[in-house]
Amino acid sequence: MVSNQNNDRVQGISIVNRIIQNDLKRNVKQYGLNENNYFFIFFINDHPGASQDELTRTMFLDHSTITRAVAKLIKLGYLERRFDEHDKRISRLYLTAEGEALRKPLYELTQHAEDVAFNNLSDDERETVQTLLLKSALSHEKEKAKNAITKYR
Repeated sequence: MVSNQNNDRVQGISIVNRIIQNDLKRNVKQYGLNENNYFFIFFINDHPGASQDELTRTMFLDHSTITRAVAKLIKLGYLERRFDEHDKRISRLYLTAEGEALRKPLYELTQHAEDVAFNNLSDDERETVQTLLLKSALSHEKEKAKNAITKYR
């Protein structure tokens, strides 16, 4: 890594992020996806019937980005929208058969991206990186939620 800025950790994270994003961008393109919206397939698989608001809260993306991504995935035939049985204002998202068929190849592509970025780390080191990054992300999200509550008081 090229840096003389007192061990700039942000630069290191940014470089690893670009490595992963570039690998994903190149490999998910064949499915009409990009390096960000592929993850929706995994999320909806794990949370069938999730709403767009749940996606917004979970994925660290703004509502308009979620709306565009969901619309694209519906157009591609990977997701379908169904209205909530109890509240017709809420729509729920589900994988289609085409979306379910993508899970395995997408998993393999994400494994490839991880291998490209972390091929020099042991499994334990990879697990540590994952744990620490999630800890940081969750802390950020809690702070963001706390600030949002304070803002509306």
